[in-house]
Amino acid sequence: MMKIAKFSLGIGAVMLTAGVAQAEVTLNAARVGAEDVLGLAEFYESAFGLKEVNRLEFPGNVEVMLNFGATTDAAKTNSAAEVVIMHRESNAIDDPVPHIIFNVSDVKATAAAVKAAGGTMDGDPQAFGDSGIVIGLARDPAGNRIELIQQPQR
Repeated sequence: MMKIAKFSLGIGAVMLTAGVAQAEVTLNAARVGAEDVLGLAEFYESAFGLKEVNRLEFPGNVEVMLNFGATTDAAKTNSAAEVVIMHRESNAIDDPVPHIIFNVSDVKATAAAVKAAGGTMDGDPQAFGDSGIVIGLARDPAGNRIELIQQPQR
């Protein structure tokens, strides 16, 4: 009898949670760190066309928020997730996981812009199997990894 009661309670709990709606979740931002926050913000502006949309200044620290837009005003009204740059003590952090992933229309041109702005590429962009996708892996001047994804050409 006790087993049947426990089983019934378990089924009831599952049925109750199955009807609970999931809260809406969206990406607010992707954050990277750098010793020189303002210098790294200039890199993202130059390499990817991001615009500064907000800046928080604290004693001995600054945090810069960037977003896409043809103008600064357009970037400020863009509801897409932002790139946020915050201070960290050292750029000597080797993390193999890309921190930011950008969709790009021309991965080779974007790789050239990354290099021209002071970043580096981890080799040439490569085809991702037979998918038609081309992926490039870059590093910003603070060592944060960036993945560049070019979708198949239609």
